[in-house]
Amino acid sequence: MTRQNIRRSIKEIYDTYCQKSYGTEFTLDSISLIFEIGNEIFMRNNEEELSKLMNQPISNAPDIMDDEPYSFDRTIAIYEKLEADFTHVNPELIKNVFEQNSKFAWIDYRKRYNDDILSIYENYPNDEYINYLAAVLFLDNNQFEDALKCINLAIAQNNSSSLFTHIKGLCLTQSGEFDMARTYLYQSLFLIELLQDIPPRLKSAPEIYPNYPIEYHTSAELVRLDLNKLDNVDTFFDQNIAPMFSELSI
Repeated sequence: MTRQNIRRSIKEIYDTYCQKSYGTEFTLDSISLIFEIGNEIFMRNNEEELSKLMNQPISNAPDIMDDEPYSFDRTIAIYEKLEADFTHVNPELIKNVFEQNSKFAWIDYRKRYNDDILSIYENYPNDEYINYLAAVLFLDNNQFEDALKCINLAIAQNNSSSLFTHIKGLCLTQSGEFDMARTYLYQSLFLIELLQDIPPRLKSAPEIYPNYPIEYHTSAELVRLDLNKLDNVDTFFDQNIAPMFSELSI
């Protein structure tokens, strides 16, 4: 949805709200009415995007579109976030209501998504995509040993993915295996720059794949940045840590 489309939709929601409501005071009920009006208008103004959503592959994985913004808990949470800044309904409040709802929806989705991926990945040791997604989650939680196990399974199926080799390089860096980490980071850079990269492949049962995966994104610039960080770690070790070991051995 473009910014212009969003602004137009927000204005339309506000105008419709003023027609349907007896007042513009900001209350819990006003949030419910904003959602009721807004969902109808957003769908009407974004028929193409809605059509894409309706034609997504059927999946048993959690879907962010399954979010329920009408719950009392969600309404309370949004109200508590905004009550200090708004006393009446206006276009700015309406924009903030939908922004806050998106934040809460993403938090709820991430929890359901994480639980799903971590509950199934061990059942698919030959599925590079599921193991890659699990590795991303473990990496994000600083569980580098688990991330390394998963990305190794993914690489066993596809050793020409710059994403996989980049992630393995990051895991090895965190494990202190700097020489091996550098090897995989250079391999990732090689795959990108020589256009030999094979992205993660979805080869198993489509119903296990999430429509909104939490993925890692790489590029030549990011790989070079991580190589520079690795060089700085080596320099720090040589200048500060190695001399300490030398003194102890005397």
